[in-house]
Amino acid sequence: MKNENIFSTKFQAGNRTYFLDLKTTKDGDRYLKISESKRTGETEFERHQIIVFDEGIDKLAEKIKEVANKIRTDEKSYSVDEKRKTHQNAYQPWTDEDDNRLELLYCEGKSITELTELFGRNNGAIRSRIKKLELKEKYGTQQRV
Repeated sequence: MKNENIFSTKFQAGNRTYFLDLKTTKDGDRYLKISESKRTGETEFERHQIIVFDEGIDKLAEKIKEVANKIRTDEKSYSVDEKRKTHQNAYQPWTDEDDNRLELLYCEGKSITELTELFGRNNGAIRSRIKKLELKEKYGTQQRV
């Protein structure tokens, strides 16, 4: 029996493409070939491959799930409740009233630090909202830092 392709699929993640090919050997043993392809130039690619035989597939799937779960839980190493201990409005949606108040206080020249205290939000949230509302474009830099 010659090498035979049973199933193939692929997906992209960033600038890399991953190929998963389920194949059989000449002797009929099944294996998974995982290939990674990354463009390194206009026509050049860097490729890496690993082969996992049938007896290791279940263990590989289990370990991939384990790592994926770890990545997801580590991404958010804090809780919203923890953030709200220092910024009571963290992750709350901005209201029209909040936006109008921010615009007024921005024009009055309030500093980012003052705005964080007034709105109960962190520095990044205030800066992000100022940018979204295009306050610097409308009014110029009014603030003290």
